[in-house]
Amino acid sequence: MLWRMGIGAEAPQGRVLVEREAELAAIDRALGGAAVGQGRLVLVEGPAGIGKTALLDAARERANAAGVVALVARGAELEGDFPYGVVRQLLEPTVRQADAPRRERLLEGAATLARPAVLTPEAGPADAVDRGFAIAHGLYWLVANLAAEEPVALLMDDVHWADAPSLRFLVYLARRLSGLGASMVVSVRTGEEGADQGVLRELERCPGADVVSPLALTDAGTVRVLTVDFGRAPDPEFARSCRHVTGGNPFFVHELAAALIADGIEPTAGASEQVSAAAPRAIARVTLGRLSRLSDDAVAMARAIAVLGRDARLPRAAAVAGLREGRALSALDALVAAHLVLAGDRLDFRHPIVRAAIYDELAPGARSSAHRRAAALLASEGAEVDAVAAHLMRSEPVGDPDTIATLREAAAHALALGAPDSAANYLERALAEGPERELRGALLLDLGLAEKLTRRPAAIERFEEVRRLAEDPVTRARAMIEQGEILSYVGDWQQALALFDGALLELADRDDAVALRAEAFRAVLTAYDPRLVDAFVEHLPRLRALVASASASARPLAMLLAAWGAARDERSDRVIELVELAWADGQYLVVGDSIELLPQGISALVLCEQLDRADEIVAAVRAAAQRSGSVMQQLVASAHEAWIETRRGDLAAAAAEMRGALEPALELGLQFPVLITISYCVDVMLERPDVSDLAALAETIDLGAMADVLAGAMLIDARGRLRFAAGQRTAAIADMRHAGAINDALGFTNTIGFASWRSALALMLGPAERDEALALAGAELSDARRSGHPRRIGIALRALGTLEPDRDTGRSHLEEAVHVLEDSPARLEHARALVELGAARRRAGERAAAREPLRDGLDLAGRCGAVRLAERARAELAAAGSRPRRDYTTGRDALTPSELRVASMAAEGHTNKDIAQALFVTAATVETHLHHTYTKLDITSRKQLAVALARASD
Repeated sequence: MLWRMGIGAEAPQGRVLVEREAELAAIDRALGGAAVGQGRLVLVEGPAGIGKTALLDAARERANAAGVVALVARGAELEGDFPYGVVRQLLEPTVRQADAPRRERLLEGAATLARPAVLTPEAGPADAVDRGFAIAHGLYWLVANLAAEEPVALLMDDVHWADAPSLRFLVYLARRLSGLGASMVVSVRTGEEGADQGVLRELERCPGADVVSPLALTDAGTVRVLTVDFGRAPDPEFARSCRHVTGGNPFFVHELAAALIADGIEPTAGASEQVSAAAPRAIARVTLGRLSRLSDDAVAMARAIAVLGRDARLPRAAAVAGLREGRALSALDALVAAHLVLAGDRLDFRHPIVRAAIYDELAPGARSSAHRRAAALLASEGAEVDAVAAHLMRSEPVGDPDTIATLREAAAHALALGAPDSAANYLERALAEGPERELRGALLLDLGLAEKLTRRPAAIERFEEVRRLAEDPVTRARAMIEQGEILSYVGDWQQALALFDGALLELADRDDAVALRAEAFRAVLTAYDPRLVDAFVEHLPRLRALVASASASARPLAMLLAAWGAARDERSDRVIELVELAWADGQYLVVGDSIELLPQGISALVLCEQLDRADEIVAAVRAAAQRSGSVMQQLVASAHEAWIETRRGDLAAAAAEMRGALEPALELGLQFPVLITISYCVDVMLERPDVSDLAALAETIDLGAMADVLAGAMLIDARGRLRFAAGQRTAAIADMRHAGAINDALGFTNTIGFASWRSALALMLGPAERDEALALAGAELSDARRSGHPRRIGIALRALGTLEPDRDTGRSHLEEAVHVLEDSPARLEHARALVELGAARRRAGERAAAREPLRDGLDLAGRCGAVRLAERARAELAAAGSRPRRDYTTGRDALTPSELRVASMAAEGHTNKDIAQALFVTAATVETHLHHTYTKLDITSRKQLAVALARASD
């Protein structure tokens, strides 16, 4: 294919692109990248009129000439609240126009999640943020499927006016262009009010992005533009005057030339003073001046087209303008002849600046009336509710009930598309219509829910007003629950608890879904806060009674009670019974119970060392996530699979799952899943240098009010262990004491995340604190023996054996630890006990006796992927007079966590595309991992993977 085209090629409307060689070269690189499966992003930034639209038009022409499919969209001020408006312009025509077989191919696999954005909204994840991520993931795969057919260029003009969901998708896609046969060329107007600058900056920071900023024309460039416009070369002094008054802005130069030509002014040196007189007023109002010379019908038609925006079709524009067909056609002919409007199936102005000039000139009342006429016209045609709502959003409030109903419907539609920001804007505008009291309360409740999802602080005020307005106690209770949830997120637990208590009083001991939600929030708030846990214990009999009722709405409570009971070392059989009651053979997921409390049940099973059952539930959650595209379910699955594999001692697999949880959580700005995942997987970070970037996250999290509750204690515990490993002993001891104090105050002896904070602290203390250290480890061993959990017993025995001043007693503890852990799934702890036993024997001068546990410990550490433990075992073996084996540079143990994960799925028969969709990564990433895997396993094809992995494991 040919990518290089002559610089200075004509832009649409017969204009020439001048002095844009660098910009066009960047576009050519992007088109060439799409053709070879290495997509690129070009971001064109600049002020209005600098030539961004002309560059996008040139990109389309160059793509067409090079055999690259150009998909085109333009942001519009009118449609900023239209969910996925820009995305639909890009992709909907292709999907809708495809025949049935091709449509199914385009929307197969994860791409089916894109259906609500490009076809018809349908049921999906309940949480709008979750829904938005699912749709973005589906849209990525829709683009990937298109690019698999032939190279694609996505050309998007004026994205500063794009709706928020479209912008978020553009960033999502731009980060994943590598390895994709699709490139993006995006233009952004700088300094535009209302644009989401944070998202636009994210585009700039995308890997490999080419950010180009077209400069103003030079004197020579201005001469070239004027030569085309006037049909002759201008005098240099005349050109300098034009450049001076326009600032070298290409669009303004063209407009100034048009104004001068209309006035019969020639481009001579003597006309330079007339240039100064014509600007800047002529530049700012040349469009209006040209329009004013046309008939009243043409003016009315131009204004109607400006109001209708992307909805402008001839019959609609005529209706909004109040013109019959014949007069409308004549008016349109005049606008086309005046070079203001481009005629076609859809009427459009030749440049967004032209439309803005005409639209902004409309008086507010006339503009509002025109938008209401447009909305009524579209509604009568059966247009989508978003299209109708877009016009109502630009109209002035008149107290119209139909407007309220339409905007409320549009808000519900936006939420179904995972666009809570659009929903909030629709509802805020609906409130401006002045609804009566009861309806106002309902709208405020809906608005508060949407603003809560977008993290707008105003949500609290909305719920407060609902409480004042609502006469229905259930509505008041719902508002209190939502307000309490927000306050709990920001750490105002006392006020949140008062709201939950108030909601339960409003509901008068009802046991329906609303009351049980209040009970669940109240329980979560009190169960893990040392200052409030007494209130939880006092309320415990009622909670148990609610759970015993076997109501589906009580299932989240059952999950919570299971985790709390496991942390207090209640009988394992009772804990497991609660989890199974809540899980209900998978009905927990089917009926959409709270995903936030599902981790409680999985945690209960892990704490009871029921790893296989926990793994079964996690597998069901992962399968549900892949069906629905739920990022929250995916996070829950990956975080808990990482924890389970850590407990089993498969640190390579745990590291891969850990990344699978952290990457989407960080991308979405979800701090809590990041905190929990780090807490679960501290052993991975202690043992594997290849996850040092993840370990560094522990120091970046600002806990705020969470520092004094269990979630904070979990991270502080992990942070303390990491700090001790890094040599920060004083800070580490302070962390462990802080975390331990919270656990003690809660009465937790089997801590969620880690059960061994006392033995960890004991091993950090110095010789002067030996008595305290022995007491801590002894108390932990007593609790562990009562539970009967081998892992906990082994950890405590290892700590006691290491600390015990009497060598014989110490070795006896270590030998028991090895024995207890021998048949346990806790392989890492077994490896640690073996290495510690060997080291103790070596220190006692028993070098020969030391070698066997050290060799076994080294071998097991290697199979666990515990790099640092293996290094220590190797050093101890050398000190014991034995030659340790070398590190693995080939074979299964040389694979990175991500490589092993991908290779295992490939060995099971999954395609690269299946693997990428399941892991929320790109197909190129999968290909890279497999390439490295083949090299390390010394194989050449996918067919050899299963045998090679099995042989390496043996």
